[in-house]
Amino acid sequence: IATTGKTGRELYAYRDRATHFYMIGSMGCAASLGLGVALHRLRTPTVVLDGDGAVLMRMESLASIGRQKPPNLIHIVLDNEAYDSTGGQQSISGSVSFPEVAVACGYATGATLTTAAGLTAAMETALITPGPHLLHVKIRMGSAPNVGRPTLTPPEYASRFREAALALE
Repeated sequence: IATTGKTGRELYAYRDRATHFYMIGSMGCAASLGLGVALHRLRTPTVVLDGDGAVLMRMESLASIGRQKPPNLIHIVLDNEAYDSTGGQQSISGSVSFPEVAVACGYATGATLTTAAGLTAAMETALITPGPHLLHVKIRMGSAPNVGRPTLTPPEYASRFREAALALE
């Protein structure tokens, strides 16, 4: 599940799949959707790609995830300390410890990562240990040039995702 903006657009351009869901125009809602999916698909890992600004917008999602404790949820927060999709305005994420907040809310683990190798190792661990896990990934601003937009409508993506998720049973 990818947050709105460039995160979802880049995932779509890189590797669109029926098992991917793009939160088109719903900033801050990816983690909540991920919680619902994880609770209903306990045998399948649910990965949420979120942004620092989106998490700041809906921090209650961290408390909801921590309370429900889905063991299969991996919440990745891509943090460039900016609202990159809307012009690069600075966010306040530099003064927030997302891993500490997540653990205080009830996540099993939280970690800040700054390298691809660190992210790979953290993902490998998260996939084999009960969560939820929050992986806070520090990134630079910027995105792939001329990244396109998903071509289906939100209801079409919802239907496609639902069918793909049911097929995983």
